[in-house]
Amino acid sequence: MKKSRFFCILLVLITLMAQIAVADDWYSKESGYYRVYDSNTNELLFKTAREVTKNDQYLSGDNKMYKITKVNKKTNIAYAKFVEDVSLPEIDEEAFANIKLALDQKIDISAILTQAEQGDKSKRKVGIYASHTAESYEPSDGTESIVGAGGVLKVAEKLKEGFEGNGVSAIFDNTPHDPHDAGAYKRSRRTALQLIRQHQPTALVDVHRDAVPAEEYLTEINGDPTSKVRLVVGRRNQNFKANEEMAMKVKAVADKMHPGLIKDIFYAKGDYNQDLTPRAMLLEMGTYKHTRERAEKSAGYISEVITTALFGGTFKEEKTNVVKEVKPSQSTGQSNKGSGAGILGVLAVIVIGGVGFMFLSSGGTEWKSKISNFGQEFTNFLGRSKNKK
Repeated sequence: MKKSRFFCILLVLITLMAQIAVADDWYSKESGYYRVYDSNTNELLFKTAREVTKNDQYLSGDNKMYKITKVNKKTNIAYAKFVEDVSLPEIDEEAFANIKLALDQKIDISAILTQAEQGDKSKRKVGIYASHTAESYEPSDGTESIVGAGGVLKVAEKLKEGFEGNGVSAIFDNTPHDPHDAGAYKRSRRTALQLIRQHQPTALVDVHRDAVPAEEYLTEINGDPTSKVRLVVGRRNQNFKANEEMAMKVKAVADKMHPGLIKDIFYAKGDYNQDLTPRAMLLEMGTYKHTRERAEKSAGYISEVITTALFGGTFKEEKTNVVKEVKPSQSTGQSNKGSGAGILGVLAVIVIGGVGFMFLSSGGTEWKSKISNFGQEFTNFLGRSKNKK
């Protein structure tokens, strides 16, 4: 009887503590999204189908920083308070003008892109993948989701073509990571690691699309119907500051080169595999309710922006022409740092809970014997598990 109760308690503990291994957020149904309001003025700040949590941050198109203070998950309504006006990285006007002129005149910009190896295209690399490969654009693709072959993959292909047209080597891995659930980022992590190990790219780009009404993303660039682009920075990784700096530089260049292209920057709770490199970007290429062609057009423009921000030497604080390649960070040897901590937490609670139960249910010297037996059985279990690998 006591043995049965013991295992019942262990089962409950496992179920409860499984929540420690928090997965990155994922979209709900396409019709569901969050509305975030200014807590002072009650003005609508933005909409997103990505999960919103307290302490997330938001940089608006006009560079005002907000912090999420309250979230109602039943109504999908959140409130944010204004924090400060943000100054973006300062651009070197001469360097920027040279690249912009070359791009406008369709001239090969390889010669003016800065890199350690003079003009060596092989050292200018960007890795591209899509964590949510089913994401699609309803008007063009006929549905919002196509398993293994979503419209977002065609947008990623256009992004690749854009980089290559700018003198940057781009590697696009279209490995599917379906289904579109909380485990998609764990599956796409393997793809990201493979890109890093096989190609050593300077940056990694994860291509997505949002799931909010079309008007949130509609714009025109140079008279072309396009979609805006949202940058998403994961708050839960050791490369946060470096990835934030990269996002700020991309927005600074975009605001000058193609005003209105970058919608905003959302600092979300997730990791999004951005712990793998200090130059990781997650792009929301429009939303599912407008045509895919708008997002494809934006892919060309954002490739110019990222090329300039990464390789153009366009920022005044840059003291060297060397752009380092991506090296797997310490956590790349693990499947996921956060998940690993969660598993250890589960094991710790199971052991402590088991010891506590035996102490309360036994008393005297009997519990000492039980804990000894439990420790021996647990060690044997771990040994058996290792042998199965």
